[in-house]
Amino acid sequence: MIEKLGNWFETQRTQNMKFWKLLFAGLLVVLGGLNFFIHPHHVEYYYDGYPGFWEIFALAASVGMVFLMKVLIQPFLVGPEEGEDYTEEGNNDY
Repeated sequence: MIEKLGNWFETQRTQNMKFWKLLFAGLLVVLGGLNFFIHPHHVEYYYDGYPGFWEIFALAASVGMVFLMKVLIQPFLVGPEEGEDYTEEGNNDY
């Protein structure tokens, strides 16, 4: 049973990836569109009343986290390349 399920997931991941991407993108568009027609009865927070606020907030937060990781955090984690000597003396191992 587990082997069959694993094979099914592997097939979906390798051969049907475009289908799943389109399906989830379509679902996201439908849910975002429904947000303009279905309004909350009583908003808990002020910005809950604006249609699409949480979608825009999530997009901005995710782009901000990617920017934070790539620009600010990654240079501290990666550091200089080891084994490469770019000084004037150079690496004369050849």
